[in-house]
Parts: sequence; structure tokens; C-alpha cells
Amino acid sequence: MISRHKLLDAAARVYAEAGFRGATTRRIAEEAGVNEVTIFRLFGSKADLLSEAIHRAAPEESGLPLPDKPVDPERELTQWATKQLEFLRAHRSLIRKSLAEVEELPEMGVSACQGCLHSFDHVGRYVQRLAKLWKFPPDIDASAATAMLMGALFADAIGREVMPGLYRTPLRAAAGAYVRVFLRALGAPSATVTSPRRVRTRA
Repeated sequence: MISRHKLLDAAARVYAEAGFRGATTRRIAEEAGVNEVTIFRLFGSKADLLSEAIHRAAPEESGLPLPDKPVDPERELTQWATKQLEFLRAHRSLIRKSLAEVEELPEMGVSACQGCLHSFDHVGRYVQRLAKLWKFPPDIDASAATAMLMGALFADAIGREVMPGLYRTPLRAAAGAYVRVFLRALGAPSATVTSPRRVRTRA
């Protein structure tokens, strides 16, 4: 039996390299080692296959959910953000291709960004739990701070190689740096946000 996952993985690889027009069903089928007819039998069309492949490559589940009860927000958020940044970097070619074609194929851009929206909601719920713990002052815009964090991770993943002068913080320390700015934007108690040496992340 032909695995849908096998075809989706092949479609994502070919699309990241060749874009929508270059990702022909014949090329995808050859990459997956299946008959071209199988694509239409399982997905109906090339557009549906690619849309699902791009959506599947989005970081809806990083494998490291934020806890229901915050204990060490800097550590918890840094570990989560590190996984998000790793995932986005691993799929940056596909994301770049989707964004480059968004004017002509807006549905591809939407599919590529669905995971980021899911992540935004996930962090937002965690921030709501922090708000109860820290009793945020009324002038704190938690939604804007969360968007800032997500934007920093996304931009770093997509643009570090393109604009190296903009990213002076080493990659291994970037997630932690963004999280510390994020926590300060939320008005975190000063003892909560520490020096970069405190939180260990993977290189």
C-alpha cells in the first residue's frame, strides 16, 4: 500500500526546490517512487497534494508543549522557542518558496503559515497563565508581545543567511535572547529574567 506520508514528503521536497510550476506530478511521483496516477487517486489534484504537504510541514506540534502550570518561564519558553526555530530552519526553503509565490498562489502561503498561527495560539494560552501568576499591569499588550516573539523566530529562520549582519546573536543563543526580550515586554519580575548563561539550549 502506498503511504500518503511518502508522497507528502516527496511533494514537499520537490516544491521547496522547484516551486509550484516546477513541481509536476510526474516529478513528485518519481521522487516518491510511485506511479503518477497514484497522486490523483489519493489527493485528487496537484494543488491539493501540495497544499497538504506544505501544511504538514508547518510546526503545529513542536514536540515540546508549554506546561499547563508555568514554573520557570524563561527555561520553558527558551526550550520551546529553540524547537520552533529548529523546525522553521529545517523547512525554510519550502516556506521561502511559498511566500515567493503568495501573490499568484495565496493558498500556498496560507498553508505555510498555519503552523505559525497554531504556535501563536499555543504561546498565547501560556501567556494567559502567566498573566494570572504575575498579575500583568493593564498597559501590557500580551498579544503584541507574542506576535513579536513569533515574528523574531520566523524572521531569524528565514533571513539569517540572507541578512547575516542583522543577526549578531549566534544561532545557538538566539531563541533565549528573543525570549528574554519577550518576558521583559510582558513585565516579568526582574528575578525571572536572568543572564544568557542560565538557560541551556541545543546548538
